Amino acid sequence: MKKTAISKITYLIDSILFIIVGLTLIIFTNRYLSIFHLVTSLLLIGLGSITFITNIIKVRKPRDIFISISTLVTGLFILYNKTRFLSLFPIIFGIYTLVNGIIKFATYIIFKNRENRTYYNVLIGSMIDFIFAYIMITSPSKNIDGLTVILGIYLILFGLTYFYDFLKEMFPKGTNSKRRIRITPPIIVASLIPYNVLLSLNKFINKWKTPVKIDNKNTSGKVDLEILIHVREDNIGRFGHADLVFDGKVYSYGCYDEDSKKLFEAIGNGTLFEIKGKKKYIKFCNDYSDKTIFCFGVTLTEEEKEKIKNKLKSILKDTYRWNPEIKEGKKDNGYAVTLVDRTGAKFYKFNKGSTFKTYFLLSTNCVKLVDEVLGVTGSDILKINGVITPGTYYDYLEKELKRKNSKVITKEIYTNRRKDSENK
Repeated sequence: MKKTAISKITYLIDSILFIIVGLTLIIFTNRYLSIFHLVTSLLLIGLGSITFITNIIKVRKPRDIFISISTLVTGLFILYNKTRFLSLFPIIFGIYTLVNGIIKFATYIIFKNRENRTYYNVLIGSMIDFIFAYIMITSPSKNIDGLTVILGIYLILFGLTYFYDFLKEMFPKGTNSKRRIRITPPIIVASLIPYNVLLSLNKFINKWKTPVKIDNKNTSGKVDLEILIHVREDNIGRFGHADLVFDGKVYSYGCYDEDSKKLFEAIGNGTLFEIKGKKKYIKFCNDYSDKTIFCFGVTLTEEEKEKIKNKLKSILKDTYRWNPEIKEGKKDNGYAVTLVDRTGAKFYKFNKGSTFKTYFLLSTNCVKLVDEVLGVTGSDILKINGVITPGTYYDYLEKELKRKNSKVITKEIYTNRRKDSENK
């Protein structure tokens, strides 16, 4: 079905709104905090009171009554404990910053000797995060105003991102292939974007019995590269996976050597596979892993296609063939062996010194390969904190699909309809 493009004026309005809210937070910090505190407490008190009365009248379960009472009590507590309530936000932000610092420090330890590059910028970034987290967590009440100002700055930068999108729509010929830093949603939010879309998609499928939904932009462009975003409903699968299709081959990076996985499968040997033919790979993902796949089509110029070919060659040049081992006496030999058996996939491991030598869930993950390859075309998905998730990429691609003059021109959704039918 046809996808209606977002108008230029929409980007401009969004940009102005984010910037105005950001400036308001910075200029009227104390007044904003007071209003936020009052509105939050009154909403919880109202919601708790209404649900409590409704539950009593309709004789609901004790659990429902308990939840409504808890909501009411929480609202009253917030109303009479303004300072404590507002102090929670610096603590939460401090913990979030601390986690980011740990991720950066782990990245520095793992990759500091790769490609003869120094990762001191990552180390310095982690130290700054640790200091900032310590200040926020140990003195939350003193940092409420400061955190509000930071939020205001973030919203202003987010608004400027939309303004840049507005300029790209106004002057499409003025854009070039130079990458830019793009302010994206917080990683916690972005990580779950594909899963939330999957829940909505399941409702759509169950209602309309439609196996594949297609969005096509009104353009004469030809799809030259495809990005696949995977998601499924169980545990780690809801955070997604990403790979790409180019020149009839699927390329995917991850830790497919089960024996090398450590630290709750967060670290392991980096492995890449290539498969000739997208259809058989998608069928395998639907059937074997019960995944839903969002497929975004990208149109490229001849120069960009050549750049991508060269980038893939340079990545593959730093690899050697790896054959997954078949373990005797086991019915299921694992994902890698099964993938080779059903699709003819070729697996590769990376030589010492390569960026991809070690897989790390929170930095050199599946999205790293996609971002490195697509980056030669000038995609501005690069994140300030260096953590890119499949959800971040989905959010970026979805917005690019809606832009009239972007290179993302199609979207297909593949799901396992056979299993859906069996479950009814």
